Amino acid sequence: MSWLPTFLQLFALGTAGAMAAVPFRELGKYYFKFHASIALVLVTLAVAIGRPWQAFSAGRPMERLAAGGALAFAVLVLLENVLVRAVKSDLRRDALLLPVSLGAIFVAVAALARAGYGAGWTLLLTLHLLSSAAVLGTSLVAMSTGHWYLANAKLSFDVLIGLCRGFLGALAAKAAVTGVYLAARFDAVWNLEDFDKLAAGTRVAAGIVLAAVLALMSLSCAKRKANQSATGILYVAVVFVLIGETISMYYTLGKHLPL
Repeated sequence: MSWLPTFLQLFALGTAGAMAAVPFRELGKYYFKFHASIALVLVTLAVAIGRPWQAFSAGRPMERLAAGGALAFAVLVLLENVLVRAVKSDLRRDALLLPVSLGAIFVAVAALARAGYGAGWTLLLTLHLLSSAAVLGTSLVAMSTGHWYLANAKLSFDVLIGLCRGFLGALAAKAAVTGVYLAARFDAVWNLEDFDKLAAGTRVAAGIVLAAVLALMSLSCAKRKANQSATGILYVAVVFVLIGETISMYYTLGKHLPL
């Protein structure tokens, strides 16, 4: 399981999940077309880079199952795009949750496919990956949702408030999982080379601590109906999250050192 395709798949999963939490009638068709297109671009890049079909001829059984899950997830994201474009007035939430559900199963299978992990570590890795998807998706969707208030001044601020709360909750989950990993692998992290220690510190400081501060600030702005301020803060938060989760996935999946 290469780190970059997995990172892109997690980004797509989080985007689809955050989008599904938004009421279709209130935001409108174009909003969902926009975010569904982002998810489709991400999974397309993941499949093109990761080439999961190669695992069918050379991989172990669990690796083949994970590869099949990656392809199935990509197909469902494509079908979601078709469905969103075809619908006229409303779309049931369970239709949006279908690719999210399969994506979560795919993540669990992909974690299980990694060699050298017991049941406890597999569960922790699954939570690590899912929380990464949640952080990436909620930050991006919350940021882009802030722009919709410029076009529709009557839009309820409950939507933006809910997304900011979801972003903050995702960061809390990510902080908890990362804390468990760092405590369990403290010696390995402590003995890293100086550059790797700097990268690990950046991951925690930017991707979790500073991102959480910005999430709180954006939530406060959303509650005061200051959507422009909230959107600007979320722009910075998205950058911090991208930095943090890129480093995290590189070390977790590329160097087998979860961060």
